Amino acid sequence: MSEAEGFIFLSACLAGFAYGRTFMQADWAAMSRRVWKRTRKIYFIHLAVLVPVVLIAWMFADRLAPLANHFHDFLLHPWGGLALIPLLLHQPPLFDILPLYIIFLAATPWLLAFARRRGWGIILAVSALVWLATQFQIVAHPINDPYRFIPLRWGSFNFFSWQLVWVAGLAFGETALRRPLLSGQWRATVLAISAPIVLAGLLARHGFIAVNADCFLWIDKWTLGPLRLLNFAAWVGLLLAWNPRVPARPLAPLALLGRHSLAVFSFHLPLVVAASTLVQSIPLSNAMQIVVGLSVMAMLFPWAAWLEYQPVKVPSAFPVPLRRLPIRTRISSVEMFPEIPVRTLFSRTRATVRTLHA
Repeated sequence: MSEAEGFIFLSACLAGFAYGRTFMQADWAAMSRRVWKRTRKIYFIHLAVLVPVVLIAWMFADRLAPLANHFHDFLLHPWGGLALIPLLLHQPPLFDILPLYIIFLAATPWLLAFARRRGWGIILAVSALVWLATQFQIVAHPINDPYRFIPLRWGSFNFFSWQLVWVAGLAFGETALRRPLLSGQWRATVLAISAPIVLAGLLARHGFIAVNADCFLWIDKWTLGPLRLLNFAAWVGLLLAWNPRVPARPLAPLALLGRHSLAVFSFHLPLVVAASTLVQSIPLSNAMQIVVGLSVMAMLFPWAAWLEYQPVKVPSAFPVPLRRLPIRTRISSVEMFPEIPVRTLFSRTRATVRTLHA
């Protein structure tokens, strides 16, 4: 399992929980407006990060070979790539997660609406069948060789495979609004099944269990191979059944990154490209390469802290007009403060004269 599965699944869980609640409390129109507003924000952030990076790569590719290798497909057809980037049809390496997120999030209102009427069973079954079709290469890209026509670059992640992770996370998040995901009588059973699978995956990942080369297609990341999906499902089951209570104070810096995950993720992409270009351009020792990597990670925390302490502008629920009201519509002090007795002009004058003569 990698961070990509966690990112897509947790994002879907939060989307199902947050937008599902809006759907329950309001209606489909209010929920869809929230979803598509978020989708537009992510889309423009993706363009704001990617377009300057590819333009810099275009300018300095002849002097920096690692940068040219990273954006090789874009540099073959730069003008075509620039035209396809806004359409999400050209996704350089490392810049293919957000397009996947944008497409999944844009489809979320219809998935939630269908689940409200028919339940999640049909949606999950269709999603699983689509994933299964990709394992047998039944579902392929619409054009076998797109470069014969235009410089399409779909990204490394297979959309038809990874949609299963999003749909499952969306179902988890929306279902958690209505009932517990795992009742007490099933916790022990799920834990007993999930723990051995997770342990076997950890041992295989770190070389304690030999993996046959023929099994690599079963653990392929880009098509979400069966063993990889099984390992991820085991992790989800383990964490649901175990439900650990993590200490808040030691993990506060990580929570800070999580609260600004979109901004942190977008900020780290050009840093990673710059760091990889530096490491491949200059011969560095292993220790210095580790220092470069840790420096990139360390730069994320000041960025998140700066975002945390930015003032939030809360719009006033009852805006006060800046111009004065006309005289005929002004409210007298008696109407505003009826409990305070107000003297007439004659009574105030008479009281003042009595005071002077006293």
